[in-house]
Amino acid sequence: MEQNIYRAMIEDSPMAYMHAKLVRETNGAYLGLIVRDVNKSFERFFEVRKNDVINKLIINELSLKEKKEWGMCFEKAINEKKSTVVKYISHIDLYLNIEIYNTDNDEFHIRFNKLSKQSFKLSSILRKSPIHAWIKDREGVYLDVNDKYIELINLPYEEIIGRKDYELFEKHIADKFERQDNKVLKENSLYTCEDVEFFNGKKRHFETAKWPYTDEKNKCILGTMGISMEITDKVILRESIEKNERMFLEIANNLDDTIVVMDEKKAIYISPSFEKIYGINPEEMGVYEDINNWYEYWDEVVFEKTPKGYNSKDISIDKLKVIKDGKEKWLWCKFVPIFNENGNIVKKIGIVSDVTKSKKMAHELESLRMDFFENLSHELRAPINLILSSLQVIGIKIDKLDEENFNYFYKYLDRIHQNGLRMLKFVNNLIDTTKLDLGHFSYNPQNGDIVSCVENICMSIREFVNNDEMNIIFDTNVEEKIIAFDQDNIERILLNLISNAIKFNKPDGVIEVIVNCNDDIQIIVKDNGIGIPNDKLESIFGRFEQVKNKFEKEQAGSGIGLSLVKSLVEKHNGSIHVKSEIGKGSEFIINFPDVFIENGEKHIYSHNDYLNNIVSMEVEFSDIYT
Repeated sequence: MEQNIYRAMIEDSPMAYMHAKLVRETNGAYLGLIVRDVNKSFERFFEVRKNDVINKLIINELSLKEKKEWGMCFEKAINEKKSTVVKYISHIDLYLNIEIYNTDNDEFHIRFNKLSKQSFKLSSILRKSPIHAWIKDREGVYLDVNDKYIELINLPYEEIIGRKDYELFEKHIADKFERQDNKVLKENSLYTCEDVEFFNGKKRHFETAKWPYTDEKNKCILGTMGISMEITDKVILRESIEKNERMFLEIANNLDDTIVVMDEKKAIYISPSFEKIYGINPEEMGVYEDINNWYEYWDEVVFEKTPKGYNSKDISIDKLKVIKDGKEKWLWCKFVPIFNENGNIVKKIGIVSDVTKSKKMAHELESLRMDFFENLSHELRAPINLILSSLQVIGIKIDKLDEENFNYFYKYLDRIHQNGLRMLKFVNNLIDTTKLDLGHFSYNPQNGDIVSCVENICMSIREFVNNDEMNIIFDTNVEEKIIAFDQDNIERILLNLISNAIKFNKPDGVIEVIVNCNDDIQIIVKDNGIGIPNDKLESIFGRFEQVKNKFEKEQAGSGIGLSLVKSLVEKHNGSIHVKSEIGKGSEFIINFPDVFIENGEKHIYSHNDYLNNIVSMEVEFSDIYT
């Protein structure tokens, strides 16, 4: 009864069924099938009558290769009780999903499902995609490929469809593709890999993904589907980066200097020389967790100038001194920012050099140089003073000459005197700048009236200014201001600035000297002369710096004066800067702190005894020709 119900269900099923027995040759090879039974759907599928096929031997008109493939399907069903294969049946123009079940010996029940031809076609999106795409059946036969895959293989579409990889590629490539496809079918899972192959004589790299291709209606695996993207350029770039990284590490590992890569919070890479320089491993220092631990490690860190912060987009170059347990090191650092596509700093890469030895050598050389200049300057000043003294002695007797001889000798003796004073000024400035560099310069501040001091200097030099057909004006906002200052130094500062104002002023020019006493003490020396170019304003206080201007007089001087002025101002903990405009004049502005020596004696500088040594003015104004 149950068998009759089962038979009725199969007979009326919309699926085609066949019961058959496998016929083998004497060597066991597949020969054909003897049909035991079929249902109505089978008759409709294959357009045959049941009576015409029952107990008949079906000999497939197939090649030996195809017969072998069918035989393998039956063998698989015997071993695994079931096998599935998708076949295209040409005489009915249909793709069929064929399920083969083994019962006893070579008895099989076979079920056939129709498949839509569209099941084996790529979507329109994939067909025009810039990546390679394909579909294969379970035997590895190409069912469809897109335009990009045709371009890769360089064969017409018609010569690809219906073929296997062994007919399109070299054996080692086809073997690999077959292994990948079998893995996908066996595990029913996604497979990804990176392949390297030669196509058209060119080595090319691909990222590939393959997965089971399934009929959505019947939920059966029809074959495999895959896509691949060429990544040759990406791989070349990656290999280049890796090569550069290897070269970088090779260089970094053999450098005496330390290479540092860091972000805002921590170090990312530090080369091995770090431990040699600092005597501690960077991990022990904790800089990989927090870059600030580098600063915490040292007892003292002193930069020569204020360092730029991490967010500065400029290349930073710093020199600093670090001290640990009383030992001092000098370091030179250069850091370059690395930006992302938005222009933001993501990292900084830098080099740190231990320059302690070179710093010490430079200091020793500088000391030797300063000693040399100091000795040379003293050696020069002695004969200059002797020349000037001799001129004074000659001047006593020159009045006894007749007028013609007097005028003759006076003309040349005056030139000797004038240039002797100029040489003495240069030597004095050279000696003083050397003393400042060596820290031997005398600085003796005393409490006094700075307003009276500046005013008396202006009065003392009024004659020199008037002789050059100029006028000097003194002004102040207070009548008296007592602060601590060095009288001799203030004299040198003002005489130098006023002599410059005379040299670079215009005929009938005006020189203004102004004292303003507010929160600090401000002294201004202003002229309406030729002015200073903007590009020279920052460097004008450098040693031996001269302003080259077509309006400049020939007697420009050595260029030491303003450097000395700046140093003397800084001795008072003050600052000096200049404002200028070509053709309109210059304005030198000095700022001193309002300081007072407690319990110190107050000194009054009256005009009668101030600048009583006329030679000091003659020397300072020696390079002003009238």
